[in-house]
Amino acid sequence: MRFVSYIGIFLFAFSLTSASIDWMKSLQHQWFSTMYGVIYFAGSTWLTLATVYVIVLIRKNIGELRGVLFPTHFYYIGALLFAFTVFYAYVHFAQYFIIWNANMPEETFWYKLREKGSWWWVGQVIIFGHFFVPFLMLLRIDWKLKLTVMGPLAIWAWLMHNDVAFNILPVLHPENYTVHWMDIGSFLVIGGILAILFLKSLKTSAPYPLRDPRLKESLTSHELPASEPAEAAH
Repeated sequence: MRFVSYIGIFLFAFSLTSASIDWMKSLQHQWFSTMYGVIYFAGSTWLTLATVYVIVLIRKNIGELRGVLFPTHFYYIGALLFAFTVFYAYVHFAQYFIIWNANMPEETFWYKLREKGSWWWVGQVIIFGHFFVPFLMLLRIDWKLKLTVMGPLAIWAWLMHNDVAFNILPVLHPENYTVHWMDIGSFLVIGGILAILFLKSLKTSAPYPLRDPRLKESLTSHELPASEPAEAAH
């Protein structure tokens, strides 16, 4: 399983990066960026971690993962969510800063288009809603363990992950942020199909890997290690 997971991670990163470049960046093929795929990868992983937090929380509450998940596991997910919050902002800012500093027309036109009309405010929502709000909330260690905080934060992540629209729609609607009924319809159709397939796969497999050799380590990760004897410490 570990060997297969190595291949899966590579295929996920490669296919996600290739799809984002072919389907979105190619809308403005004159523009080039070496960080485009990394930015989309970081944002997708960020949203995935928030979704995983909600899924495991629901499955624990209905009893499927009771006795398997502990506060430490939720803290690990929250820590990863915090890490990708910072990573996403870092690669996004790095790309913007390099293009702004070089001030070359063949690069800056991509951002100039996204500073027109209401797209300016969409960019501000991404800056503050996608980074500052989750960053400040996830700084506290105890908040990563509070389900009353992390649950709404996961929903907030779903609402804030609008950088897909920020990449696509300015080409179609350069002046203002306009949502067409086809945008909502395609989201509901594709999202509904994927949700149905995901729920079906949950029913046909165990909620956690029963034969994983490191399962015991995971189940006991919440326990504190035994303290060393006083003479051993000296």
